[in-house]
Amino acid sequence: MDADTFIVSTYDHERPVCTVDLQGNEGEFQHKLLPDQAYGLFKSACNYISSTNTLVFCDRIQHTVYMCDLSSGEGHVIKSDKIVSPKDVCGGPAGTVFVCCTVTDTIVQLSQDGEILMTHDIGMVWPFAVSLNRDGTRLVVSNWPNKQHMIKLFHVS
Repeated sequence: MDADTFIVSTYDHERPVCTVDLQGNEGEFQHKLLPDQAYGLFKSACNYISSTNTLVFCDRIQHTVYMCDLSSGEGHVIKSDKIVSPKDVCGGPAGTVFVCCTVTDTIVQLSQDGEILMTHDIGMVWPFAVSLNRDGTRLVVSNWPNKQHMIKLFHVS
């Protein structure tokens, strides 16, 4: 979140997201859009996008992505038949967000306003993690470890 604070998703905790400082102290994190519940292992994930001061949280059980603008307190709740079992999220170019959907074997790209821009069929079974390189030109996707054992690299334009 900043030089001294991390925003992390939790496992079996009363809140789905919390903050942790460099000394290991846990802090409260709340946003009006986020569900107030505990999640099991691999049932949720979050990512903080510093360029837009946005927390993106995905709920695999409810097939929902939450985009929380931390500056304004506003945000978007995204549910769509294109977002099924979202496993991981990362920031993309121009404030977009990439959502890794395990059941549909796709990456869904969202606008900063939560609109679905594209759905990318990535030719991989059970994509598990997604990340963008520092200069925003390459997207890397890996899949569930007990499947095909693949890592794919995509050019982002």
